[in-house]
Amino acid sequence: MKSILPLLVFSLLYLSTAFGQTNLINVQAKKFKTSSGIEIEGELGYLEVLENRNNPKSRKLNLKYIHLKSIAKKPTTPLVYLEGGDGLSTWQAENPQDLEDWLPVLKVSDVIFVDRKGVGDETTTYVWMKDYPDDFMVSEKDAEKHYQIMTKDALKHFGENNIDVKGYTLEQDANDIHDLMLALAFDSYSILGFSFGSHIGMTLMTLYPNEVKRAILIGSDAPNQALNYPMYLEHHIKKLGNMFAKDSLLSKQIPDFEVLVSRVMKKLEQKPVTVTIKNPLTQKDMNLKIGPFGLAFILRLDIDDANDIPVIPRLLYTIDNGDYSMLTWFAQKRMVYGLALPGDGINRQLASGASMERWALIKAEAEASTYNNVVNFPFSAAKNAWVQNELSFDPTAPLLTNIPTLFITGDLDCRTPVEQVEETKKGFENALHIIVENAGHEQAMWNAKIFDETIPAFLSGREINTVKAHNPEIKFITLEGKSGRHPSLK
Repeated sequence: MKSILPLLVFSLLYLSTAFGQTNLINVQAKKFKTSSGIEIEGELGYLEVLENRNNPKSRKLNLKYIHLKSIAKKPTTPLVYLEGGDGLSTWQAENPQDLEDWLPVLKVSDVIFVDRKGVGDETTTYVWMKDYPDDFMVSEKDAEKHYQIMTKDALKHFGENNIDVKGYTLEQDANDIHDLMLALAFDSYSILGFSFGSHIGMTLMTLYPNEVKRAILIGSDAPNQALNYPMYLEHHIKKLGNMFAKDSLLSKQIPDFEVLVSRVMKKLEQKPVTVTIKNPLTQKDMNLKIGPFGLAFILRLDIDDANDIPVIPRLLYTIDNGDYSMLTWFAQKRMVYGLALPGDGINRQLASGASMERWALIKAEAEASTYNNVVNFPFSAAKNAWVQNELSFDPTAPLLTNIPTLFITGDLDCRTPVEQVEETKKGFENALHIIVENAGHEQAMWNAKIFDETIPAFLSGREINTVKAHNPEIKFITLEGKSGRHPSLK
């Protein structure tokens, strides 16, 4: 009887999943091939879920997943990959070169990719069809004014089109993963969460601690860190200044990097510059004014990516010398924030929010910072006008857990900096934090030693001794002359 009872309980749970709010559909066996020709057995299918589990009348959506079978004879617990950014991850199994990168992990465990709810659904993004405000990038006040108007229009649009943005929360994302693994007949699994995926991962650890066997959190911020401290950007500028000072050639032209940043910000405050960019909706040229907020916003988004860091000194140097060609390229890249409002993304962030104490400290730091509260835009702009969410747990409370956890952070990560991860780690009884030198937010995960050796070893339960890894040293682009190392210079 004892051996039958667990099976019976699991069967009942499976039936409630399959015929309740979620269901697997269009499941098919499929072989995937790496760039070196290795075939990986797998399965492709869709998890049918309600847009909002708390609203039985909400739309039904299909979440694509790909389950790759391990090439090990005796694989360990399967690994669920939780993507950051837009949440799209299944392409990594379908692209031979990217699948090749996952071979070290597939040698020890199954890997499950799942596209987050809302991926590819254009209806969850509101598009501003009116005239683009030419002062959107002048000041934080100007940007917030426009975004608050967008927010009210977007919520009206979502309501009129039966888009239930309240269905996009960390809790519902975690429940989607829980139901998928249940439907795939896995009662335990490990997780690898990158960036926002770590948000979801820590929510799984909160709601389903008995399911998550091991956790790998890369570029991570906890649910109680959804809104960031402005001083992180100040600290990062100082860190880059110290790096730049070590470049004997470039430091002659820029003796003090922080002074340069401050000078350029003041110039843009006194007299915003006007650049000509293309409106992606109309494909027509438009003028856009850039003030200190515009530059701060660009820095906030691009200053912790190792692909962009090498060109940041030249960007500031050219602006200081009256050349706005590079600034134009970056403004074109980031102007979309004044055009599109992703209802799913905004709700996910604001549903977590910040405690009153954290928000008070954020506001105090913003008032003292050269960059104000740019690190939290556009969430800070939408915050007061957005819908209210109710979760079954308090996302502002620190996570306390004994689940074995591996934190991995780039030392040049400004979005989820080392000090923030150390704050999270205090609540983890069994955790190791590896810092990857010369890695930004996007690069820490793909350090060869980390991905090929450390992660497979951790998943296998082997002891990890290293606390540091190294990426190649950052080489800054010269301040003048031709260079093809960055698209802003082409």
